[in-house]
Amino acid sequence: MTVLTYFVELREERLCELFQRPGLLDRLAERPSTAISMAILDLSPGRAQTIHALNARGIPVTAWLVLDEAEGYWLTADNADHAHHRYHEVRRWAERERLRFDAMGLDIETPHEDSLALVRHGREAFARLLRRRRSRAALDDAARQYARLIDEIRGDGLRVESYQFPLVLDERRARSTFLQRTLGFVDVAPDREVLMLYRSLLPGPLGEALVDTYGPGAQAIGVGITGGGVDFVLDAVGLRTLDLERLITDLRRARRYTDQLYVFSLEGCVEEGHLDALSRADLERPVAPARLSGLARVARAALRAALRAEKLWDRLLDG
Repeated sequence: MTVLTYFVELREERLCELFQRPGLLDRLAERPSTAISMAILDLSPGRAQTIHALNARGIPVTAWLVLDEAEGYWLTADNADHAHHRYHEVRRWAERERLRFDAMGLDIETPHEDSLALVRHGREAFARLLRRRRSRAALDDAARQYARLIDEIRGDGLRVESYQFPLVLDERRARSTFLQRTLGFVDVAPDREVLMLYRSLLPGPLGEALVDTYGPGAQAIGVGITGGGVDFVLDAVGLRTLDLERLITDLRRARRYTDQLYVFSLEGCVEEGHLDALSRADLERPVAPARLSGLARVARAALRAALRAEKLWDRLLDG
């Protein structure tokens, strides 16, 4: 059975407004195997009340861990200690409020400020990140810290899922750490790895090809963006937010590779009026592969070849 999980990334006031919309909980509950991954942006009464309402309807909720912007916001190679502390805060809050989570979500990305710089300054920002890339020892230490965190979460009886951009697969296959050390993400071993294959982040046919390019190696696939999320990312996406037709097409493409599908975001789907159609959509219906998926796979092979020369790149850059 296809499980459809919606990401939600809202602070208390807007979160409560969203879930208090007439019929929203009914709509989510009526489709079998619908779930929510909620960014824990605060430990507020309104958030606890919303989670209680989802628990009462039998809608599974994942606690998606995020940090303060000053600590990097997303989980990165630089803030594993903060991630551990945040998990403890969320766990204590959940116990105090008697909230039920089905999983913990680790959103492992480039630090917030670096992501902002990449969006605004592109190659110039990437060149700066190359020059100050992390050492292998620093990345190894972060990986060990995340491994301990994952073990602790499992020990507390929760499943662990990670949200990763697809470059992690190329790093893994090339047995490289070059991009991790440059961009600050970390390859971890959760119970479920969700690849964020968001068409909206790349223009035209390149974005369209993401699902078919990386889908064969995915345990779970996230598609988007329908709206919502961090302001500078949404500004960069501009008019590329997904309409209903492209959203359903991406979900059908993703379903060829996995029955664990994710959509970013619920708030975007609600604002654009997509939710009713998504609830009724036949996601099993086959669709044609994206136009540039074959070319994109060739580009991936070239990237992996370049990553295998990690030591050479280090020598050249440090020369």
